Amino acid sequence: MKLSEKLNASIDRLFNPCWKLGDYITNHPETGGCEKEAVSKITEFLAKQGYEITAPYGDMPYSFLASDQRPSSISKPKAALLCEYDALPEVGHGCGHSISGAISILSALALRDAYPDFPFRLDIIGTPNEEAYGGKVAMAKNHAFDGYEFAIMGHLDNRNYPQIKIVACDGIYVIFKGNATHAASSPELGVNALNAAQFFMHASDMLRQHIPPDCQIHGIVVKGGEVPNTVPDRVELDFYYRAATMEHMNMLKEKLMNCIRGACIATGCTYELKEGYTELYADLSYLPTAIRTIGEIFDALHMPWEEMKKAEGSTDAGNVDLIIPTFHLELQCTDKFADFHTREFEQAMHGERGKKTLRDGARVIAQYINHLAENPDVLRQIQKEHREYRGVKL
Repeated sequence: MKLSEKLNASIDRLFNPCWKLGDYITNHPETGGCEKEAVSKITEFLAKQGYEITAPYGDMPYSFLASDQRPSSISKPKAALLCEYDALPEVGHGCGHSISGAISILSALALRDAYPDFPFRLDIIGTPNEEAYGGKVAMAKNHAFDGYEFAIMGHLDNRNYPQIKIVACDGIYVIFKGNATHAASSPELGVNALNAAQFFMHASDMLRQHIPPDCQIHGIVVKGGEVPNTVPDRVELDFYYRAATMEHMNMLKEKLMNCIRGACIATGCTYELKEGYTELYADLSYLPTAIRTIGEIFDALHMPWEEMKKAEGSTDAGNVDLIIPTFHLELQCTDKFADFHTREFEQAMHGERGKKTLRDGARVIAQYINHLAENPDVLRQIQKEHREYRGVKL
């Protein structure tokens, strides 16, 4: 694949201010829901570059939209570069959001610099609180990503992957209700909520041999009763379930609900679901044309890469992908393995290693966006594959 040297030159020319911004955020970490200074620094920087700022955006605290409102861009098809910047307790930017956010910013600025009449309007969307809350979930519900052709972001890792593999995730918080009596003098008058909980847990355990291998069920007893000599009249369970696709998620949820209903029939209990305590994290599409194209760009940049072999947890970017194709590249930021959410991983955000990650990541993402702009048939094929993947609706 032939790369744009003009684009690489723009990345080099704009590198220093973007590095300075990312490095500042690295050294001033703010946890999810508290990203006041990060948003202020980023939006101030982007406003100076000529972007129109809306903050907050999508009804989410510490979010923003930096929109390219130049006359040459305003009416063009829109692409969204997602920018994360929340840190972790104790280890700061041990997930690399300070640099991955700067990668999105540098990519957008370089494309605009190299190609003043670029075919897409490149907006930067600040998506806070990924770690603790999943800010993109609420932003997607509030239509923050509607009308875009695609969204793209990089996330830092120990290797380069064209697309992360994740599983969808949701939760069931169930409260079983019975009738409390003295466990010794009148147990026959009791309706044991703990029995219902046990039925449910055994039934969900037995489901495991009858569900697809990509499905997972795990949970805890939050409240199991008050004292041993009273039949428990209220027991609370907190369970998560995961699957590789929304089709499997819907199937698994119905099976778990049947386990709850069956437990109540068997014991005489009733149940209540605690609504709104978790948000559904959707799966992320894995589109062959996108994987192949990003891989070719890695090759052209002499960056070793591989396809991710198994899913690694869940993330809120899947909820953006419910709406538009969302490219979530994993970009190497370490020279030797360091686990996520550790001080060792955070150290890779500093110095020459951090600079290399910023430059390499911006080159991959900017060159990919440029390739989609120069080859609209590729984007159309990706969008077709995305529509086919999303054949199952929420």
